[in-house]
Amino acid sequence: MIENRILFVEGADDQHTIWAICEHFKIEETFSVEIPDSKGKINKKARPNELGGIDNVFKATESNLEAAAYAVERLGIVIDADENLEKRWKRVKNILENAGYKDLPELPNPNGTIIKQDYLSTFGVWIMPDNQLRGMLEDFLSFLVPPNDKVWTKAIKSSKEVLEMEEETFSEIHLSKAQIHAYLAWQKEPGKPFGTAITAKYLQADNPHCEKFVEWLKRLFVA
Repeated sequence: MIENRILFVEGADDQHTIWAICEHFKIEETFSVEIPDSKGKINKKARPNELGGIDNVFKATESNLEAAAYAVERLGIVIDADENLEKRWKRVKNILENAGYKDLPELPNPNGTIIKQDYLSTFGVWIMPDNQLRGMLEDFLSFLVPPNDKVWTKAIKSSKEVLEMEEETFSEIHLSKAQIHAYLAWQKEPGKPFGTAITAKYLQADNPHCEKFVEWLKRLFVA
């Protein structure tokens, strides 16, 4: 049942990206993709500014794992590594250990982590972009750019030039955000959101990076 299988994400960009990937690969609708509110709850009436962010995802994870056994049969989260993958993983481990999970791995699985233990919800975590590198959703999406794309080459070059300007612009950790938005701004239909860009094939889901993510989703929610 969908209400017993939930994937929490940080925001609408993540949600729509995952919806588009699931549609592309025709993944069975056995789970819902939710953006938790500031209390860590699923709130369909919440305002957009009350939703999302990694802290809300962690709140939602804690509250669901602390619930009665099997209240949520399978629970997953997709979060950004940002600047420190190890720090992100340590926080996830702390939440799991507090909920009673034992013998957790020291590092996340490069193929996506799934934890199965008796009398506890099956839990999965994917740390963007690939469970190994620092970064975020936009770094994952950069993997989906078609090979040898000249517009992408220009987006990379131009974004780096802006970053190096003396004027105050974006920080280096957000370089991938600037690059992917520049790339999508220069397409035939400029500025498509991430999910729609996948559907339009400006970003191509048929590649090993995306397929690895899809296999994690299937193992967590479909198998």
